[in-house]
Amino acid sequence: MLPFLTALVSAWYCWRGRRCAAMGWWAVTAMIYVAWCFYHMTDSLKISL
Repeated sequence: MLPFLTALVSAWYCWRGRRCAAMGWWAVTAMIYVAWCFYHMTDSLKISL
């Protein structure tokens, strides 16, 4: 849920005309996605059969 909130904050700043703040929040969102992908790509898949 955190990336969706940071993306919403980024969109809000964009609509308010604050481009630098919007790009900063977009960068935070991108870092969250990268961290999330790295964690799930390197985690072992636990399947119970």
